[in-house]
Amino acid sequence: MWNSIRADEFCESVRDGTHDTPKQQSFGYKLVTSKHIQDGLIQPDDAYYISEDDYNKINERSKVEKWDVLMAMIGNGLGRSAIVENNPDYAIKNIALFKMGGNEVKAKWLHYFLSTNYTQQVIINYLQGTGQPFLSLSLLRKFKVPNPPLPTQQKIASILSAYDNLIQNYKKQIEALQTAASELYKEWFVRFRFPGYKNVDMKDSSIGKIPKTFEVKKQNEVIKDYIGGGWGEDEQSEQFSIEAAVVRGADFPEFTNGDITTCPVRYHKVSNYNSRIIEPEDIVLEVSGGTQEQPVGRTVIVSEERLKRFNNKLICASFCKLIKLNKSIISPLFYYYWMQFVYDTRIIDRYQLQSTGIINFKFEYFLRKGDVLLPPKDLMNPFEEKVRVIHSKIERLAIGIENLTQQRDLLLPRLMSGKLKVE
Repeated sequence: MWNSIRADEFCESVRDGTHDTPKQQSFGYKLVTSKHIQDGLIQPDDAYYISEDDYNKINERSKVEKWDVLMAMIGNGLGRSAIVENNPDYAIKNIALFKMGGNEVKAKWLHYFLSTNYTQQVIINYLQGTGQPFLSLSLLRKFKVPNPPLPTQQKIASILSAYDNLIQNYKKQIEALQTAASELYKEWFVRFRFPGYKNVDMKDSSIGKIPKTFEVKKQNEVIKDYIGGGWGEDEQSEQFSIEAAVVRGADFPEFTNGDITTCPVRYHKVSNYNSRIIEPEDIVLEVSGGTQEQPVGRTVIVSEERLKRFNNKLICASFCKLIKLNKSIISPLFYYYWMQFVYDTRIIDRYQLQSTGIINFKFEYFLRKGDVLLPPKDLMNPFEEKVRVIHSKIERLAIGIENLTQQRDLLLPRLMSGKLKVE
């Protein structure tokens, strides 16, 4: 076993970001917080802007530089770490900053050590022992970090990085495929440049001008059946005997990209499960828990391939509706992209109901008044075929990510502890 040294000896220094709340601006520099540390990366897209003065003030003691390591000190992502792989143009708040002096090898080694179950258990024990919902800077500075020779650190970091690089490559491919499917929908059914469009006249409709061969239906004309979701219990019992995963609105972003790891497994009554079991090409609609920035009305479609990964045992959560479509009228994949369009263009705002600070969805009103564009079958079917191929590719990539992640996580503790030799 290698000798271990304190984190503030392994690093140039251990600091943290501001604990103040700088005023939000319409432009300037991003302020990154714990929630922006995800999957070993800093993802600041939805971080808000702060002024140049506040940015410079924070950076007087907490300037982030390439190959530093960041760790969430508070919040749901507490304990997650990420490597700064590019020259940053953001400041940090409530985040630990491990200054690595530009040393890529040591940065990767520290990040992987912080990701081990051992380190995460140390954090859990500390939180339970102190009753505090945050990590103190003094604890982080005292963290004992294994310190093998630099060539050993480099070999191990290279092995683990190879897995992470491939995982990120697969994620980028999924993102490109999602964009391709969305663009195909917009090209055919928003811009109306579908095959043969030059020979089709336009007509007026309740949603504006549409091709003469298209129709507009109400939601209750294409939805065959629907039911609210369930939640079940944490533990199995005689009454709650059926084990099944639950997809929640909070899981939708990951679920859309094929990541099923956030969906919890719960135990359900037989009657509740049987009436709510999700079948291939069902739609799940989020109907509660929205905000002004993120309204309710998000949807996911559940393919046969996706269900197999759950052993065909999946229901939706209480704040969702399970929707079964009349497939003789509408393609579920087309409907899914129609609902994406309705959401992205904020047409969905018409069906929001706010009370006591929580935004809910006026589902019955949506059924009666919500419009659905309905192209002819000779357009809807080719669209479905093209998009189904894309979704199958996404599923294969997602399974690849799941397998690579499991392999990496099995290797991680053995490599970091020295049990698996790399010399």
